[in-house]
Amino acid sequence: MKPTVMQALEEWKDASDQLQECAVNALCLALPGLGPHPTPSYCCPVTLSINKPGEVGDGRICVDDDTRATIELDDVPNDVIAEAVDAVFGIGWFDQTEGPLEDEGPGTYNYDDEQTGAEYEVVLGDNDTHTGRVHISYVPVPYAAELLDAITTARERQTPEPASG
Repeated sequence: MKPTVMQALEEWKDASDQLQECAVNALCLALPGLGPHPTPSYCCPVTLSINKPGEVGDGRICVDDDTRATIELDDVPNDVIAEAVDAVFGIGWFDQTEGPLEDEGPGTYNYDDEQTGAEYEVVLGDNDTHTGRVHISYVPVPYAAELLDAITTARERQTPEPASG
């Protein structure tokens, strides 16, 4: 290989590594408690995990070579999901919805983004658990960070301040 081609590829690799680092930083800032997790050999180059059931969820986020994220969060409070999704997408954006997600009740709601190729699925759990899940595949990191930040913001807004004594 010509030295100029080798140098160009090294520069590309450095830029790609920097992009991955920035993606991880943005995602971790958007969802406090998210941190590095060992990456299985079959998975993306970066895996992050969180374990805050009843707060913001339990699960993982992977970032692939094209800097797209796959989010798999379970045990997210239904009210947090509904508020975050409506804040990011607007009212009635997902399939099977007519109004605010919080008014739709338990069920599975989907949205396929033709522009980015991302596939969104949110599940509002039954009235016994009051928790659901957020599973998104192939979403650009900026969109993933926006939704994770909305989840964090919704949870912070819905968590009552401790009484001062």
